[in-house]
Amino acid sequence: MEKEYYKILSLIFHKPDREFTLYLRDGFIEDVKFLDEAAISGFSTFLKENREKDDEKFYEMLAVEYTRLFTTAIPQVPCPPYESMYREDVIMGHSTLSVLDFYNKAGLNVIEKFHDLPDHVAVELEFLYYLTENGFNAQHDSFMKEHFSKWVPIFCEDVKQNDMIGFYGHAAGILKDFINVENMNKE
Repeated sequence: MEKEYYKILSLIFHKPDREFTLYLRDGFIEDVKFLDEAAISGFSTFLKENREKDDEKFYEMLAVEYTRLFTTAIPQVPCPPYESMYREDVIMGHSTLSVLDFYNKAGLNVIEKFHDLPDHVAVELEFLYYLTENGFNAQHDSFMKEHFSKWVPIFCEDVKQNDMIGFYGHAAGILKDFINVENMNKE
């Protein structure tokens, strides 16, 4: 079940496209049945509150909020989705290079088509999914301890405090709770 958390949360924290927003309306709730009732209810409520929007308006709402929260906002981005911004207050800092080293040691490389930074929260979630899916438990635990759990709980709090539509804040709450449980299970 752990890997399902990583997979669905990675999808949520990637920049939304029209295909993803259609999936949210048709299939998403069925795919998150592994979540607890409160988590499912929060997503269901968000979808019900926005069911009157046509597909394009729904997409625009998510895309605009994603951009405001994670990409560009004045005077500053409220929730930069990069580990190095939380740990070093710079883009592509030492933590980013360390993340790349983890990817390389696991036999993964960032492809040229990829247009974001390797320490983006969605990419780190994908990496944790990959490690879990392939049984690389030691690497998973090490990455979680040395990287993910050091910055993502603070990122999640920022998202919860700044989200204006409820979707990303709800997902951030689920992610933070999941990390807390993961960390308790490893102690």
